[in-house]
Amino acid sequence: MSTFLSVVLLTGGDDATVLRTARSVALDPDAPARLVADAASVSADGRAAVDAALPGRVQWTSGPLHTRVAAAQGRYVGLLAPGDEVEPGVLSAVAEYLTARPATDVLYVDEQWAAPGIEGICTKPGWAPHYLEGWDYLGRLCLVRSTLVEQVGGLGDGPAAEWDLHLRVTEVTDRVEHLPVIGVTRLQPPSTQPDVVEAGRRAVAARYERLGVAADVEVAHPAGYLRVWRALPDPPPLVSVVIPTGGGRREVRGESVLVVETAVRSLVERTTYPRWEIVLVTSENTPADVVDKVQEIAGDRLTVAPVSGEFSFSHSVNEGVRLARGELVVLLNDDTEVVEPRWLDRMVAVAQDPTVGAVGAKLLFEDGTIQHVGIVHDDAWLPVHAHRVGADDASHFGAKIVDVDYLAVTAACVLVPRQLYLELGGFSEELPMAFNDVDFCHKVVAAGRSVVCTPFATLYHYESSTRVADVRPFERQYLVDKTVELAKHDPHVNHRSVR
Repeated sequence: MSTFLSVVLLTGGDDATVLRTARSVALDPDAPARLVADAASVSADGRAAVDAALPGRVQWTSGPLHTRVAAAQGRYVGLLAPGDEVEPGVLSAVAEYLTARPATDVLYVDEQWAAPGIEGICTKPGWAPHYLEGWDYLGRLCLVRSTLVEQVGGLGDGPAAEWDLHLRVTEVTDRVEHLPVIGVTRLQPPSTQPDVVEAGRRAVAARYERLGVAADVEVAHPAGYLRVWRALPDPPPLVSVVIPTGGGRREVRGESVLVVETAVRSLVERTTYPRWEIVLVTSENTPADVVDKVQEIAGDRLTVAPVSGEFSFSHSVNEGVRLARGELVVLLNDDTEVVEPRWLDRMVAVAQDPTVGAVGAKLLFEDGTIQHVGIVHDDAWLPVHAHRVGADDASHFGAKIVDVDYLAVTAACVLVPRQLYLELGGFSEELPMAFNDVDFCHKVVAAGRSVVCTPFATLYHYESSTRVADVRPFERQYLVDKTVELAKHDPHVNHRSVR
């Protein structure tokens, strides 16, 4: 049998754990796969038992882990810990997948480990490069073309060697594929020990050093999730915050408030980013005293852009962007309120990545549950909010904490380079109210740029969690006609937590 896949065991283990992994591989007898194991970690009797369980399919080596990887003879190589178990048929399935798609350089599957409820069932999105910088979601089993492993210098050492390899390999290829099946049951969950978390932080920092990009990498959560802060130019770019308003009021925490006043006051009082302006787009029925109140709060940061006719969110934001002076624009609903003072610092930092075309934020309902951390698509390929009304915590595997790539984010708070906005034609005025943000984000993706939600940028959005979206038939039909084909490539259709 030719060796197509080499499954290399990490350092450590003993007779029992290595045999456990070998027996799982043996359940797939026709898979073109070989197990590469450390001879020094297993006794002579243990090696005999492993050879008996997996006859002719074990390669025993000695020395550090990187030498075992270098000695692996398969066209693709993946890593497991001793005691991890490959699910029956998975190795054959990945070999078949790679044979049918020979251009694939990296292929990964889902995984699980013992945990309460579904907390250990790690379903993964498709290729999401910004997510990989916040957490090694490629995990196990991740198969990499052996020639690429060699090209990037082989496997490194230390507790974050897997993550480091995944980062280095994806710097030289974007031919990364996901097979959405539970392929591996890990003996232990990913480690959250401080030394392992720090090793991961150093691996991501080393990535930016290789790229020649100034950035700080910080630990965003004790579970090992990270956040990258790209350095800003000096002076930082001017940001125009475009706020359409009709001067509406809403009950917030039991009190009737002028929502745009709350929004603007929170911008002025809490925003730490130094260079920003407000473009207030008023409807023809917006009371004059509302504009006066905003002027009183915002001072010389304010530009007023009146529009006439029936209210159209798309027309209003297009007019606001037209009059904006900033290199970057933020479209912001008037019923929002800043929570995190560095919200705009964060969104601008993410936008320093030239591959990014739109940056979304985390929005919370009044009760603190999630309104938005990205938009995914349902079984009819129509947009829905990920994790809606869920708790503001770290799950699903950091997706509410770290930057994650999506096909769309909400325009209740989205940052876009102004020039890109204009080049793409802004928001379609054929969609005056619903889905205009999804349509625009799809245009961003079609233009080859990423859409990223950065949850550190957190605001309240005083929309009712029980509100039913008022979508007119022509808006839904527009979305079906224009965006369904791209929606079918949504990397998040495998997120069980949003179904």
